[in-house]
Amino acid sequence: MQSSCAFFRVFQGFCGERNIWIEPFFASRVQVNKLTIMRLSFLLLSLVFSTAYAETPEVIYPKTKIIQSHEWYARQAELWKNSIGSSSTHTDWVNYYTASRYSNADAMTLDDIVMNMEKAIPESAALFFVKAWHERFSPSAYEYILKAHALDPMNAQSLPLLVLHQEFNFNPESRNYFSEQIYGTAVVSNMLLNYSYNVLMSLQPNAVLFTDSDNTTIPIFMLQDAMGIRKDVTVLNLDMLLYTEYRKRKLRENNLSLDLGADQNQSISKSTLCTLLPTQNTTHTFYYALTLAKENIASIKDQLYVVGLASQLSAKRLDNISILKSNMENRFLLDHLTVDFNGESEYAAGKVLSANYLVPMLLLNEHYLSTGEVDKSKQLEKLVLTLAEQSGKSVFVTNFLNRNKPNDRPFVPYKLDIKAIEGKLKHVKGSVYANQYEVTNAEYNAFLKYLQDNNRDDLHETSKIQLDQYVEPALSFMKSYHTTAVPTKKNKYFTEYPVVNVTYEAALAYCDWLTAQYNNTVERKYKRAIFRLPSVDEWQVASAGIKDPVSWRLAENKAEVKIYEGDKMISRKYETKIVSLGDADILYPWFKHYTFRNKVLNHKGCSLGNFKFPENQNPCRPDKMSTPDGFWMMSSTGAYFPNDIGLYDVVGNVAEMTNDKGKACGGSWNHSPEESTIKSVNTYDGPEAHIGFRIFMEVLEQ
Repeated sequence: MQSSCAFFRVFQGFCGERNIWIEPFFASRVQVNKLTIMRLSFLLLSLVFSTAYAETPEVIYPKTKIIQSHEWYARQAELWKNSIGSSSTHTDWVNYYTASRYSNADAMTLDDIVMNMEKAIPESAALFFVKAWHERFSPSAYEYILKAHALDPMNAQSLPLLVLHQEFNFNPESRNYFSEQIYGTAVVSNMLLNYSYNVLMSLQPNAVLFTDSDNTTIPIFMLQDAMGIRKDVTVLNLDMLLYTEYRKRKLRENNLSLDLGADQNQSISKSTLCTLLPTQNTTHTFYYALTLAKENIASIKDQLYVVGLASQLSAKRLDNISILKSNMENRFLLDHLTVDFNGESEYAAGKVLSANYLVPMLLLNEHYLSTGEVDKSKQLEKLVLTLAEQSGKSVFVTNFLNRNKPNDRPFVPYKLDIKAIEGKLKHVKGSVYANQYEVTNAEYNAFLKYLQDNNRDDLHETSKIQLDQYVEPALSFMKSYHTTAVPTKKNKYFTEYPVVNVTYEAALAYCDWLTAQYNNTVERKYKRAIFRLPSVDEWQVASAGIKDPVSWRLAENKAEVKIYEGDKMISRKYETKIVSLGDADILYPWFKHYTFRNKVLNHKGCSLGNFKFPENQNPCRPDKMSTPDGFWMMSSTGAYFPNDIGLYDVVGNVAEMTNDKGKACGGSWNHSPEESTIKSVNTYDGPEAHIGFRIFMEVLEQ
């Protein structure tokens, strides 16, 4: 066995030929018994262990160089706090403040650190640097950072703050100078510069870009100033815009306006700036860095389209995939993601932020798959998986990539009545069409039979009807509801009823199968198309049934409605008017009969859809109906009148899945009328008897 001295050989003074630290105790003439000696020895060895394994604080680098977790910074702040004393160096104090700031310490804690620094290291460059950072963009902060640099001009830590302050004080030449000085100092991660370059390459000419934190703004200024890259881009740092005088001048010098009403000097939030500036400056194109805090863009998230490492704001539907494709294929520099030219650590700022490539790359990969660009998809997937592993998101990304690919086997051709399928498709907008009916049991059972006949057992298992949640007698009913029996004149079974009790993944698999079959059929109308689930916006516009909609956002469309004499549903005499579909009381697809825009019963008291009514609701024809809508649960597809573009059952019957997992639209037989409107978004956790889907088709090539 290795001796204790051998184990502790590294600790000089404790172990050697003689225990020289222990010997003085034993050299005394005082007699010490063996038990006491053992206790003393154990005590000293315990001290060795505690010394060997004591956690020491680490250097805290600026976030332009290294980004660690919040928990790491909090631990380091505690360690630095415990280590600070009379012998602490100036650098120790800066590390203590930096760790505390990065761990989001409260203002009082940071104030105390600065106050203690003033006592411990007065009039020092370190103190002035921290005070400049602490006071942000106050007039005194600018003086402090200038003093810090004057006292220690060789210390590069002050350069990033100098760049920001020159911007804040509108000194472009000085900003350029200090931006150039940062190069070669290792204060900014090289990969962060590459990342920032691709942020700028995501933007169209003369764009306006919102940024937030210092570490994502400084490298952009460096690229503009020292490299002359994308000087046409106006960078709006949200922290700086909170200061009234800076905001006024910055906007004025870039031909931007902001009307805050009677009090132009009032304080304003970052989220308000992100919303108001584009609204009041419609001739400019606004972008939002992917690093912005979610709360700053929450109110406009539905208008943001990812085009790279930034999102473009557009009130109208934007073909962001073609922009994204052009940016990533022709403008981005991506070599640094596959080859580590600089040997930077896993915590290098640029490597940490590289996780933001995942969303745009996954979107582009979906496009490659839909257009049959298999080689490009494989190449991109390899890069995506590498980035996912580096950022700790492997599980999420792998699941996402594999969600539509139970295996790589292609679907073999299957004889479908393509003309019948095309005949059911109704034009919605642009290249997007919607099936006039919800997917039926007959259609879905044909898909399941195909999987069985072609030995696609894995896909059949994940796509089969899910009935595990039922017990008798509901189980028997559901089995009969989904039966594959061939309908006859006497018994139609439930073949033309909407398929339910299927997973989101199963609906996607059905769409993939239909896409493959369509594109492999010679007599098809379109050269290439994709069948898919709609987005919420697409579904809502389709459900409203407006012809030639101007926008994919329902509220931005208008339509002519008829107001019939005597509030009837229809008559020869009526007036017309133009209304916005954003009006709160326009709820149902028959809204053009304006009197009934927010009603589900017609003038005879009969339901216009299959909804969940109160038990005391009387049917309009009690001699033939036991419920107001004539059904206890699902109804056959097409049982009610279609909307104006020919889509049946867009409200009620079954809620229809969207491409956003867990979200369905339009309500169902199990939702009240108030939950079953063209604006309703219903949530679900898994297969349900009230959740189905409707396929949309997007034409990729005519």
